[in-house]
Amino acid sequence: MTLFRQHAKSEAISTLVWAAILGFIGFFTTYLWEMMSKSGSIAQLEKAMEGAQGVVKGLIGTGEGSFATLDGWIAGYVLGSWISLPYVIFTALFVAGMITREMDRRTIEFVLSLPVSRTEVLLSRFGVLASSLTVLHLANYIGVVAGVAAVGQAGHPGRYALAILNSLLLFLFLGALMLLVSLYIDDYGPGTGTMLGIGLGLNFFHIATADASEAIKSLREWLPFGLHDVNAIVGRGEVPWGDMALLGGGALLCLGLAVWAFQRKQIAV
Repeated sequence: MTLFRQHAKSEAISTLVWAAILGFIGFFTTYLWEMMSKSGSIAQLEKAMEGAQGVVKGLIGTGEGSFATLDGWIAGYVLGSWISLPYVIFTALFVAGMITREMDRRTIEFVLSLPVSRTEVLLSRFGVLASSLTVLHLANYIGVVAGVAAVGQAGHPGRYALAILNSLLLFLFLGALMLLVSLYIDDYGPGTGTMLGIGLGLNFFHIATADASEAIKSLREWLPFGLHDVNAIVGRGEVPWGDMALLGGGALLCLGLAVWAFQRKQIAV
């Protein structure tokens, strides 16, 4: 628990800053629906999105509902594919600082000289990542719900919560996967680039293949971002429990492999 508190304290400011940003984004993008509806811009946007293709359609406009409805706006835009980008960047930077930065600075020797096991070190740091991601997602949810209240709509807060829970499980999986890979990289610069490459690469592939062939779409559905289905949850009220279980199980598997790899990593203490 001491290891957890120490690492949480060192990451507290960064986490709170990111949480404030995501909370503001959640509120502003939700409230934006009201402003655009009054100005008549929603209809123009939907017309423009009808002809959109590739990355643009993947970022905004792949929702199944109409932007004219609040739930359609939240599914297609507020919680759309683009909102994954700040989570990807946060997770990649956080994971790069967990072990790789310590290896690069030669401070890992001091950490491992303490009367704690390698497993405790790794699990405590992943626990801080999980807690930070939870705070970020909670802040985004509060922002969305506050935005819904500000526009005078009831909305479906329960559906929004489940969609954000789906996102949390997605980034716990990605975080565990990045952590596993990071254990084989001892230089902070290349490690950070690799973590960003994994997250942004998977995210960009998902976004860019919105109009791909059936074969690519089949692959797309089984990659991590394909298991995050906001439209099903917010638009249709269907919860993809199976996909969420896969993400949770995958996170535990990658974390277990990371513990195994860290125990066998050659480090001079």
